[in-house]
Amino acid sequence: MISKHEQKQLKRFLGAQYSKRVLDILSHKGIKNKQGKPHTAAYIRMVFQGLRNNAEIENAIWELANQNKDVLFKRRHLKKKVLGSR
Repeated sequence: MISKHEQKQLKRFLGAQYSKRVLDILSHKGIKNKQGKPHTAAYIRMVFQGLRNNAEIENAIWELANQNKDVLFKRRHLKKKVLGSR
């Protein structure tokens, strides 16, 4: 389960409309709900908020956060390189 503290940290890396990208990760991995249908964005948000417990969705959320963290790190490094070379 994602704690309140982790939620605050994750929000920095996930940004807005993260549930669509989490759905993409789940779809790519072939993860579906008990009825064999894709999870809903609302259910993903409930898992993120700690209202529901689903390890597969949590893993997808952490995976997305890691991907975004890498992108933000590269962007920050590039920005520093460009602006620092005046």
